[in-house]
Amino acid sequence: MADLDLTAYLARIGYEGPLEPTMKVLRALCWAHVRSVPFELLDGPDGIKPAIDAGGVFEKVVTRRQGGACMEVNNLFAALLATLGYDVTTLASRPWLPQDRTYTDTGDHMVLLVRLDHARWLVDVAYSQLTAVGPVGLDGAVRHERGWDFRVHQEGAEFTAQRRGTSGRWAPIHRFTLDPRGARHFGEILDLYLNPENDSPIPRTLMCSRVTSEGKVTLVNDLLIETAHGTERSSKVETPAACRAALATVFEGHPQLAERGARIWQRLVGDRIPAAPPGEHPGAGNHEEIRV
Repeated sequence: MADLDLTAYLARIGYEGPLEPTMKVLRALCWAHVRSVPFELLDGPDGIKPAIDAGGVFEKVVTRRQGGACMEVNNLFAALLATLGYDVTTLASRPWLPQDRTYTDTGDHMVLLVRLDHARWLVDVAYSQLTAVGPVGLDGAVRHERGWDFRVHQEGAEFTAQRRGTSGRWAPIHRFTLDPRGARHFGEILDLYLNPENDSPIPRTLMCSRVTSEGKVTLVNDLLIETAHGTERSSKVETPAACRAALATVFEGHPQLAERGARIWQRLVGDRIPAAPPGEHPGAGNHEEIRV
């Protein structure tokens, strides 16, 4: 990555600190990244196939100030870390699907493995769900952030990223092996998910999220998920006003993405919501708190 590109990248994430490949710098870069670059899957619903190579993602995220999905943003972050001298490898992870009580069949979530200080660390700055912002050791040690505990649990050759909230129960987030997975693997995943013949839900799903000081805010079509202080709360987003309020949080500092997200929400969700009976005023819906 050229010096000018590095300067632009660091300006994009608002990072002005030291650049030595140390744990302190890595943690600071992770926090700067998640607070500046939102996770978003807006290209799929708009019929656009995003570039996932570091150069293409740089143009999208840095030059045009967009967000991106894991295989975009984590790949770009990996390029930044490699430029700064970190030993980093891209891996493929299988997200946990709570509604199905299983993991996805394909390794469609890109995560990073960083070897530093004679240890191995899981790094992830681009995921829809709540994950640890800072690096999590693969040795099972617990990392505490904003009322949550995170760890990586090993079972044979597989590693499971987990989180624990106020319930005291460890819940799976995703599962991975240490086999490197790069451009070819994630290119195939992208083709699979964006091929209309495969009936993929991606073109029909508005998904975006942003790390907050207390946790994370995620919008998936008409479902708003807010995590904070060890608890998770979900509610229905049933009006354009409620949608715009959620998007204003997710896309703070990115008004063009908020407008784009609102248009997609109206097309995928808003146009299908029946009119409320006289006297009723649909809003964000009833809140449901889930103790995780």
